[in-house]
Amino acid sequence: MRRNGARIGAGLAASAMMVVGLGVAASPASAAPSGLTFYTANFGAEVAHVDAPTGECTPLPAAAASHVGWSGFSDVVLYRAADCTGYATSTGTLRTYEAGRYLSYRAF
Repeated sequence: MRRNGARIGAGLAASAMMVVGLGVAASPASAAPSGLTFYTANFGAEVAHVDAPTGECTPLPAAAASHVGWSGFSDVVLYRAADCTGYATSTGTLRTYEAGRYLSYRAF
């Protein structure tokens, strides 16, 4: 009789742990990063964040040396001029570059 009681107790304990584990597994995941984020060299620190692309000419932060387009972006075009004129460098959504080399950008 004691054996059966021990088996039942072990079975109940295993079932309880499984229910708790499934509850944790079913909890919602945290939101993934979104928007466009500019970072210092080696993605060390965030220097600017844009929620949605506008296509407008925007000053690039002087300390920016990399960027990640997390979602909603297809391209980031960098310019050496402050008014988005001259040679356009299409960089996509993940790129590193020398800080201060580019002065403005357009994001699409």
